[in-house]
Amino acid sequence: MLSRAPLKRLGYRRAAHPVRPAVLTMRLLAMLALVFAVGCAPEAGNAPTEADGKALAKLVQDVETVHKLILANPPPNKKKSEGDLTADQRSKLLSLWGPHVDHDLALASYQERFLDTWRGAGEFDDQTRALSVGVAALAVRVSSNLDFLEIGLRSEAAEAAMEDASPEYGLMSGHFHRILIDTAKPHTQLKLQLALEALRRRLTEFRSKKRPKDAPFVVVSDKGLLLAEDVERRYNSVAPRLMARAMGKVTGGQLQTLSGALVTNIALWLGDTRLRGARKSLISAEQVEWLATQAQPGDVIVERRNWYLSNLGLPGFWPHAELYIGTPAEMAAALDKDPDVIKVFGAAGLTGWLQAKAPDTWAHYSELAADGKPHRILEAISDGVLFSSLNEAAQADYVGVLRPRLSNLDRAQAIAKAFDQIGKPYDFDFDFLTLDLLVCSEVVYQAYLPEKAKQTGLLLPLTEVMGRKTLPPNDIIRTFDQQYGTAQQQFDFVAFLDGREATRSAILGSEADLRASWRRPKWDLSQQ
Repeated sequence: MLSRAPLKRLGYRRAAHPVRPAVLTMRLLAMLALVFAVGCAPEAGNAPTEADGKALAKLVQDVETVHKLILANPPPNKKKSEGDLTADQRSKLLSLWGPHVDHDLALASYQERFLDTWRGAGEFDDQTRALSVGVAALAVRVSSNLDFLEIGLRSEAAEAAMEDASPEYGLMSGHFHRILIDTAKPHTQLKLQLALEALRRRLTEFRSKKRPKDAPFVVVSDKGLLLAEDVERRYNSVAPRLMARAMGKVTGGQLQTLSGALVTNIALWLGDTRLRGARKSLISAEQVEWLATQAQPGDVIVERRNWYLSNLGLPGFWPHAELYIGTPAEMAAALDKDPDVIKVFGAAGLTGWLQAKAPDTWAHYSELAADGKPHRILEAISDGVLFSSLNEAAQADYVGVLRPRLSNLDRAQAIAKAFDQIGKPYDFDFDFLTLDLLVCSEVVYQAYLPEKAKQTGLLLPLTEVMGRKTLPPNDIIRTFDQQYGTAQQQFDFVAFLDGREATRSAILGSEADLRASWRRPKWDLSQQ
């Protein structure tokens, strides 16, 4: 039987004026439908793994970062009649709105995968793990959604900025209204309260077992419990306005839907927090071998793998960048005999200079990679700055290759600077002001950063992401596109392997395709 307590917490209090019978009937039908669903035979569900718990805990940390930043830097309250946000105001808002949309989709995926089917997840412990993950996902999701919905309720200009498509952040139009409608539904709040009660009944016994593998689930369940009361208070204060606004969007036909496959698939891969995983890529091994015949030392590579946690929070379609250096023999053939390279690095060229300066690093570079293939890539991944084979780095879902319009000497100097970064840890804060930690695009940025009288280099603009200046890999392609055909053009096209989810393969894309790719929605499955 449904107790009165959850109803009171959800705002179903005795009204000062009689509730219209039609409204009361709709409320009761919604509640009875949910109660009936809870009492039915459990739907087959999923038991979350320890990796799922850890991935969600990391996701919650990122959500909290965005929460603090948006509270500290809210956009001004502006009506439509007062004009749009300024370019700077819009940029600051969208630099947080973009990661928020990522987080919302990921949390929705956890909710669908674990909360909606927790009763069918298995025995008591598996059910409790599923509830812990699901409750935390829903509570964090609603709480963080309210941050931005409250901004939209106060500022029509901010709402318009969040609702519009923003290619530079990989955003389709319609996300604000989607989140508005989903959050405004009383069903969402009722689901949270019922799941919360079920979780509370189980936690004492579950925690008493004190198993190390359950630590991530205890962390996320505590977060769900902590946020539940705040979610209730905040929701009740804005519910009438949210519902009125949501009804206007529904009746006005402004609601846009997202692919169900999109939400489901995110959760399938977020549990693997590595940049790489066992999932079969869209790009084949044969295509990677072909790519090795096209690339040259000093080329810049961007790549994307769908559904990975490492994609979250980074604006735009392309989440990863790396430096192509080739094998030792390829590097020597491309650069060592250039007179300018010899003048700077000596008669043995770049390769001889690197061997003499960093013999241990060179010895490691000269070895085969873990997959038995030669090292050809220098990149920063979660394990730090390291060498990779082209197969490890480029057997992904999408890969683009660009060649800087620079001399052999400039490219040699870039590679030499990148070699100095080998072994440094990965910068999970994406902070370009620290060189002891490096993010993937920072390896490229620092390697080609111009030095007076030494290196011409590349001028790559930085942008703000979650409060920090960084170079999103997507902006490398954006720069290529926007400078194309002008005197400022810094890159030439080399290759583009363009994934197709529908056929589980990749095709050879054109220069125009790569130029336009930075505008693709981040979670779009329509490239088919």
